[in-house]
Amino acid sequence: MEVHDNWPDPVAGPGSVVVAVKACALNYHDLFTLRGMPGITIPFPIIMGIDIAGEIVEIGPDVDGWKVGDRVLIDPYDTVENKLVGEMMDGGLADFVAVHARTLMHLPDEVSFADAAALPVAYGTAYRMMMTRGQIQADEKVLVLGASGGVGTGCVQLARLAGAHVIAAASSEAKLRAASRWVPMRASTTRATTS
Repeated sequence: MEVHDNWPDPVAGPGSVVVAVKACALNYHDLFTLRGMPGITIPFPIIMGIDIAGEIVEIGPDVDGWKVGDRVLIDPYDTVENKLVGEMMDGGLADFVAVHARTLMHLPDEVSFADAAALPVAYGTAYRMMMTRGQIQADEKVLVLGASGGVGTGCVQLARLAGAHVIAAASSEAKLRAASRWVPMRASTTRATTS
């Protein structure tokens, strides 16, 4: 591995913005990128960091609806270019990152940058699993294995929002106690452990 310490600051091109990174979560996907993934050629050298929140500091041509200073959360998947930030294009483990404006989401003032940066990959995965593929409905029974992790927490919350009966499972009673602090359990939620 080689470390580059003279990486140039990004510039906002057409349809893009530069975001000052205020928080970037470390995600297991960053390890996949670092170690290499079968069937995917990573364009090294690259800056990793897939889950990013920050403030816009530069706006490129053809960008509407955004201004310098806006607080944003970045959707790491650019559906038009079919690329992930921090995998196929530079990511958030830097002071600044350039992204397409279409990947931005407004970040309310009451949400911290650190809290927001914990969301995109875990909750995006949970949403696709529970809503897009699973199409969870009210009164269904849903078993969530690994309910104490990021994706699991998202699955529990989304299933509960849909009105499903949730069975939360984790590898220890301590993890279930921790999960119940993040996802308040209600009467229709069963607590279970696996070993």
